[in-house]
Amino acid sequence: MQRYFEAVCAADAGRLRDLFTDDLRWRIPKGAIEPFGGIHEGADRIIEMMLAAVAGSCVDGSQHFRIVTTLFGEDGACIETEMTANTADERDYRNDYTFFFEFREGRISEIREHVDTRYADSFFG
Repeated sequence: MQRYFEAVCAADAGRLRDLFTDDLRWRIPKGAIEPFGGIHEGADRIIEMMLAAVAGSCVDGSQHFRIVTTLFGEDGACIETEMTANTADERDYRNDYTFFFEFREGRISEIREHVDTRYADSFFG
């Protein structure tokens, strides 16, 4: 899981691709800003969306996840985090995120991301 958060923060598409199954699913609350809310499928498409979200809203290298709680199951994990980042207009973003990960054959096959979408939408507009 640490490798996932490091790859996201580094905007490293290659490292993310190595962690994901081809048929990766990414579910984000429906209240998230377009085009992110809903269920997305396919590792390459999801990586593109993830990196576009960071590039469009955060200063390169400023995004960090602090892991608060980690729970592991047989084929999954739940990670509670606090994400911080800086924006181009010099504001500090901080929001709580919880991720549920499912694994298949040692790779991430599904990510269910839970975040305060109202706060994120009002912050990023």
